[in-house]
Amino acid sequence: MTPSITPEQLQQEVQNLEAQLGEVVDYYQSAKSFEEQGHLQVERNLVAFEKYLPNIAAECRTYDASQLKLFVSKSGSANLFDESTQRWLYDEDAKTQCIEQVAAICQNPIYTKIAFQQEDSVDNAFIHSHYMRLMYQEFIKADEVLTPLENVPEHLGAGIVFGVGLGYHIEALVERVSFDHLYICEPRFDWFYASLFVVDWATVLDKIYSNGGYLALNLGASYRDFTADYLNELRDKGSFYAANALIYQHYPSEELHKLIQQFQHDFHMLTVGWGFFDDGVISIAHDYHNLKNRVPMLKKDTKLPRGLDEIPVFICANGPSLDYSLETIKAHKDRAIIFACGSAVVPLLQNGIVPDFHFEIERTRFTADWLIRFVSPEDLAKMNFLTANIMHPSCFPLFKWAGMAYKQTEPGTVLSHLFVPGGHEFIELKFCNPLVGNTALSYACALGFREVYMFGTDNGYRKREHHHSKHSVYYDEDGNEKAEIGELVRAGEIVVDGNFGGNVYSTAFFNTGRFYLECLLKLYPKVLAYNTADGAKIAGVSPLAIDDVLLMKTSFQKSQLLDYIKNDMFAVREFDETVYQDWLAIPAFEELCQSLISYIEKPFTSRKDLSIALREQARFLFAHSHTKYRHLYFLLEGSITYAHSVLRLTLYSFADEQESLRHVNAQLQIFIEYLQKAAEKYRGVLNAVDNQDSYLVMDLL
Repeated sequence: MTPSITPEQLQQEVQNLEAQLGEVVDYYQSAKSFEEQGHLQVERNLVAFEKYLPNIAAECRTYDASQLKLFVSKSGSANLFDESTQRWLYDEDAKTQCIEQVAAICQNPIYTKIAFQQEDSVDNAFIHSHYMRLMYQEFIKADEVLTPLENVPEHLGAGIVFGVGLGYHIEALVERVSFDHLYICEPRFDWFYASLFVVDWATVLDKIYSNGGYLALNLGASYRDFTADYLNELRDKGSFYAANALIYQHYPSEELHKLIQQFQHDFHMLTVGWGFFDDGVISIAHDYHNLKNRVPMLKKDTKLPRGLDEIPVFICANGPSLDYSLETIKAHKDRAIIFACGSAVVPLLQNGIVPDFHFEIERTRFTADWLIRFVSPEDLAKMNFLTANIMHPSCFPLFKWAGMAYKQTEPGTVLSHLFVPGGHEFIELKFCNPLVGNTALSYACALGFREVYMFGTDNGYRKREHHHSKHSVYYDEDGNEKAEIGELVRAGEIVVDGNFGGNVYSTAFFNTGRFYLECLLKLYPKVLAYNTADGAKIAGVSPLAIDDVLLMKTSFQKSQLLDYIKNDMFAVREFDETVYQDWLAIPAFEELCQSLISYIEKPFTSRKDLSIALREQARFLFAHSHTKYRHLYFLLEGSITYAHSVLRLTLYSFADEQESLRHVNAQLQIFIEYLQKAAEKYRGVLNAVDNQDSYLVMDLL
């Protein structure tokens, strides 16, 4: 029997259904309006991106948005559904939630930190060390008395935002804070595309660029490539932006967690290889004298002929794994070309292995002093020598034969390439530093070898007390670590993946070397590389147990290969010494230094004004990288990076703006004097061959 329904109940049910229908109609109209307005917003945003970041606009215009999952709530607010977590990305009102998040971040910010070593005063001719020490001492004075900065100020040099999502926080952040450089990464391109429907990116872009700032977007970011992408970005815009940059994670996710972990792990790479003015002066002086001494250079368009390129190369570095590799190297030394990297030459010679080529990369007189102290003249005379054009001139006569190649982005290299007739006929080594192992592999690739075996290329160590071969100068006759050497080597210790599994210890220096080995091998995908070292894992290199090294016989002799390399692949550069002075552009360098001073020779009363002045000073210098005298830019690039990093560290570390500026204004006076002294020193650049006492040699005795 069907239960009876009263007229009143029936009327209530009808009203409920009408209300639900009304809600559906309202939601449908709201969603339809959102879609219509959203498509208009997308078009406005893409027009703005075409103006400022055309590559992003082009990618968006070809993007297939059919699978885009952008939802609208009953309130009309947009949201995203994260299938990986099966949760909505935002609450009911995403925009309000993002605004509140920005407020919380600005009240409790997290910044990147760069630690500068406070060195004791040393008696040397490097004006960079002297003035950077004085500038950093001023920061120490401030740090001892001033309260740390807790809130985000109205202007910052840089910010790094992990995650776009719907992007409401980007609008709120840019409205609250102006940036010289804002870097945003989003692993999911579809989520960035969704933000085009709801965020007024056109206004965001106009605001950033009208204030003289710059926006970088890394879309589809992978944690494996993030470090390289960020390094490339800062290489163009200024590595000093790594100092005191705001760190902002927008939403929790496994992808962003990996990105941030990798960023924290690799952050030290941002501060390696900056160079500085005195290094640049030495670079020009050494290149010039090596030119005069007619040291042959590696030609650009030359490769080993077929057959000779089948002979493998043994790259022998001085990592702890060299100890168990020596017997294998010795057993196969007649079937491979032996490359000795720096201090590895000592244990090799001690075990009856005479390298075919010895490699060095450190430009100072230390290298020559070290070779003379630890390798006999007779052994040096048995070996060939390969290095970069910035090498100390006194090293070359020590060897049976010596050759060199251009080292990239060096003032001496830029000058020679541009002005010395035929300069572009010679190759520039790729990723040939910071370790000598990088130099050796760069040469192996440039010469055209197809098979490379690595020994002692640990770029780290399993045991903290065993960081180099125990046959080397780092240990005494009993194999004990020499006093104070260990702490020096292990400075900045980190943990990385091991070549044969597990973890190994590494350092900022070693790990940067590993990173650039990987970058190099990406340029030479046909090179087969094997790593026998029980050290850090190198992507692109196959792990190979030492007992599995097996070389096939070849019909070619090593002597044929060595003769071809030396006689056919290298040539002497010819130049006119009398016009070299004009190429130096000494008056232009003095004008450049004075122009840079003009940006900062007034007292500043606000963080924003000084930050903008530093930004414009750096951009003025960068503009010289596209002029006739590009080498002048490379002379000062590193010093500007160091100086700006210390200035920004002081500017954005303390709560009291005026007290911070008082210390920064004192630093600016030191910086101005540095630039003045640089102009003076450059007048004698050709006489600047490094002649400092190599006190570090004594530390190793």
